[in-house]
Amino acid sequence: MQKLYSKTEFIQYNDPDDFFDPEQEYGNYITQCIAKERDFIRELIRSTSAEAGTILTEELIEEMVQQKREDINKLTGSAIEDYIEKISVTYIDPVSECNQKYLVIRWLCRLWKFIKSLFGR
Repeated sequence: MQKLYSKTEFIQYNDPDDFFDPEQEYGNYITQCIAKERDFIRELIRSTSAEAGTILTEELIEEMVQQKREDINKLTGSAIEDYIEKISVTYIDPVSECNQKYLVIRWLCRLWKFIKSLFGR
């Protein structure tokens, strides 16, 4: 929950030529937090079982991770829904930045923004 609530402001670029998904930025963030939580639980199970001298199969570890996630969800209840209500998303239209007189310059600007978006995530 600390990781989840550590970021409550998001910036989402809205390119009119692309499909616009209003949940894209914070949805990705929530998914990342859940994945990190699963990884943490998985590593905790592995280290605890190794300290106890118990060897667990990957299948059993994954079942235990899933069970622990279900237990956590029961305790936290609507934490993700509460989190979504607290966030703010700023929408920016990047096309105006690339609104140049010449077609080649507009195309290069949009290409550059696309390349930056690939490496910015």
